[in-house]
Amino acid sequence: MIREELAQYGGITVMIPAAVVIAVWLWYSRPQAVKWWLMTIACTYSIVAFSKLLFKGWGVALQQVDIAVLSGHAMNTSLMVPVAMSLVARRVNPEWRWPAAIAGMLIAGWFSAYCVAPYIHPLNEALAGGFLGGMAALAFLWRLEVVEVRVSPSLIGGGMVILLLSAMAPKYNAEKLLNHVAVAVSGADQAHQEPSWRTSSMQLNAE
Repeated sequence: MIREELAQYGGITVMIPAAVVIAVWLWYSRPQAVKWWLMTIACTYSIVAFSKLLFKGWGVALQQVDIAVLSGHAMNTSLMVPVAMSLVARRVNPEWRWPAAIAGMLIAGWFSAYCVAPYIHPLNEALAGGFLGGMAALAFLWRLEVVEVRVSPSLIGGGMVILLLSAMAPKYNAEKLLNHVAVAVSGADQAHQEPSWRTSSMQLNAE
């Protein structure tokens, strides 16, 4: 139950504020880095949303690897945690930025494998989402190497307060919105919820 409750913190209720906090940190430290961050967010979120719309609207999935959609919870965590930890580490000691990022990747990997899976997504979907977020985080941090970023302690403290308040708020996800968009775009009677091979497997196990 603890892991299932922890998984909810990977949703947009906490992670969208985290993305905004990181954007503010970058804006006040190195404004040109904000556009790199926004591009990273736009690309990763678009890939996850596209995978969900394809499945929910048309039932398109990868049965061979047991992936219907990419996990947004895992992607969110694997993107935000390494970047945030690396930025904070830069404030303390710039040489810690990559060890902190790797530590963040390991934390996010554990979260994807043991919290998101199996409570929100099957393991393969959680790992695929986590891989996407992790690669996006590393790509962004690599791009950040060309500039010096030093987030002020006051901004770090303020960001932590915002994230704490977000963590205490009721959790919301975008599944209903995605269902509505998928049905509207595809013309289907209703959004697909489970891939056919999983439904068949559950029926066989029940028998």
